[in-house]
Amino acid sequence: MRLGAFILALAISASSTTAQQGAWPDLDRLLFSTLTASGTAEASFWLPDQTNPATATRALGIVYEYVPGSAGNTSIAVGVYQRTTAGWTFAGPVEGLFGQSPRDASFGPAHVDLTTIMLGPDEPRCCPTMPVRWRVSLASRTAQRLN
Repeated sequence: MRLGAFILALAISASSTTAQQGAWPDLDRLLFSTLTASGTAEASFWLPDQTNPATATRALGIVYEYVPGSAGNTSIAVGVYQRTTAGWTFAGPVEGLFGQSPRDASFGPAHVDLTTIMLGPDEPRCCPTMPVRWRVSLASRTAQRLN
């Protein structure tokens, strides 16, 4: 079981926020300080409305934090961030989003759509493969599963 959790953590880490290192502010510091209890995480993701840091104004931040005392399990925490004249600020937490490997964020005027991977029917807990599309309301900061 621990080996499976370790492999999962490794897979999540492979797509971490460091992909655009240097162009953005210290994203792990921002995400860990606003979304974690411990100040650390197994993996983090930054899904901005624009890939260019100079033009991005909104983003979803997602962290997977180790659950103390568990057999390598993590919890998910999601937040909405807005860029202001003072820099990136935490607008608030998002409720109801689940899954691993968040990607394909698409921003609308009042929502963000994104994909995560979840367990499909009869899949072992170690190896989810089912893509699930979500819509996050920026006003209520709640996620709704679309498929």
